[in-house]
Amino acid sequence: MPKYPRMVILTTALLMLPVAAQAQSEGGLAERRAMEAYSKDVWPSLEKQIQDAAGFPVAVSLDAASLAIKGYADSYALDDYLRKPIIDPVIKALSAITSDAMGKDALRAKLKSVVISYDEATAPVSNYEDGITFADGTLKVNWKPYTNVDDVDARVAALTKVLENNL
Repeated sequence: MPKYPRMVILTTALLMLPVAAQAQSEGGLAERRAMEAYSKDVWPSLEKQIQDAAGFPVAVSLDAASLAIKGYADSYALDDYLRKPIIDPVIKALSAITSDAMGKDALRAKLKSVVISYDEATAPVSNYEDGITFADGTLKVNWKPYTNVDDVDARVAALTKVLENNL
């Protein structure tokens, strides 16, 4: 049995989106297929890495509809699309917070879920802290996929700052 039970939230959320909503948000069939493949083939190991970094089975949801940018279906599984600009910074920031017992205890006490999404109207171009909120136990990350891919350290710093200020 895995260390942390696999969260059903992501799979259910991805597969239960109404087809009309998927088509409107994600583009066409190619985008829906690519995001479904990502949720099955790539996401489970990344979700586990986030939970391992947190030190407990925190609920993690990936808003597939918002993260699937029309015309980029062939790029979804590339590390440069979601992993490097969004997922890796989350993992590194959580690892930094949980580097000692005080951080582990604080995170476990206050973090209930992590939501990763993209809202074109509100996602920052480079002031990453503006794309992060922490309220009612939910850490929300709103960053555009496939941009500023090598800006990992700045994203980690922004996430760490927001978490430390709220724990």
